[in-house]
Amino acid sequence: MSDFRRNIKSSQRFEYGIYQLLDHFLGRERTFKMLGKRRKKFYRNLLETLKKSGEGKIYPIEKRKDITLKEFKNHYMRKGIPVVLEGAAKDWDCVKKWSLDYFKELHGDDEIVMATQENMNNYEAITLREVIDNIKGGGKKYYRFYPLLDRHPEHIKDFDYQWLLDRKTGFSLFEAFQVFIGPKDSISYVHNANPPNFFVQTYGQKDWILISQYYTMIVDPDPVRNVYRNAPFRGKNNLPFDPFSPDYNPPNELYKYIDGYSVSLQPGDILWNPPFYWHTVKNATDSIGVGYRWTDPFYAFKIAPLYMLLDLLAIHPPIWKSWKLLKKDNNLVHLAESGQLDNYLKEKAEREQLKKMQVKEA
Repeated sequence: MSDFRRNIKSSQRFEYGIYQLLDHFLGRERTFKMLGKRRKKFYRNLLETLKKSGEGKIYPIEKRKDITLKEFKNHYMRKGIPVVLEGAAKDWDCVKKWSLDYFKELHGDDEIVMATQENMNNYEAITLREVIDNIKGGGKKYYRFYPLLDRHPEHIKDFDYQWLLDRKTGFSLFEAFQVFIGPKDSISYVHNANPPNFFVQTYGQKDWILISQYYTMIVDPDPVRNVYRNAPFRGKNNLPFDPFSPDYNPPNELYKYIDGYSVSLQPGDILWNPPFYWHTVKNATDSIGVGYRWTDPFYAFKIAPLYMLLDLLAIHPPIWKSWKLLKKDNNLVHLAESGQLDNYLKEKAEREQLKKMQVKEA
């Protein structure tokens, strides 16, 4: 796989790290009041630096078949390099059996909560059947982070669990299987997180574009408030930069000069996505995939010391609560971030109480 260019000065990386620290502890608004002029000058200089090396390129992610465990760990995992393990899961039951109708028939009555990147203050309590009916009817509901094994642990048989365990890092605080069910053309905007991730494509096609955490100052995320960072919502239509349909007009002109990687995952492919690698994902068809994630703060710190440190110091919610909620349902993390978690849990308890009363009356 072609290596991305290191076209940013070390002094600029150090200065931006200072801004990230100040953003985290003082808040971005206060930091801009203190250092706004200096920060604008910093980005003008950064743009000139990037222009010297020319426009960036999007390279295909390397695909490997029959890679040895030793080679994977010593090269891709140790160095934090993404790779596609082509067809590695083609014989797993999750690839052979899963479909929209499969989940609707088995677990359509599951009550779920959906929080979106676009507006964390809005959430929707809904059943899995309603989501799938919406997708099959041409709707745009995209259910992320379905905690399948937490609710239905028997589905562990749908994976080669030993294969996954063999490829984990040596330390793990928890693990989670998170299913993503979405319609054609639905998108997750640029984001990253500290948990390592084996993403298994089980149904349909999912397109990815990845950007190294080396370029974090170009993404310029808002201060982390949980285990995830998102590209800021700004610019055209008040949305994050979209590498699938790039618009390099301000405030996104810096993206024009950085490198990235792309891949279209097919059923049976597994993507190794290291900690803190920025990525955006678009469903080329109706799609189902599952991320096998775990938390290893020591490994994540080795990959990106500053950002793992800031994650450990996150307060909305604190990191220990984020990890607990992440294992249960990552949508709950987003609700906690936006201050909506207590409302949702109260409404959920009221619905459950109403159901109990209706059963007794029947």
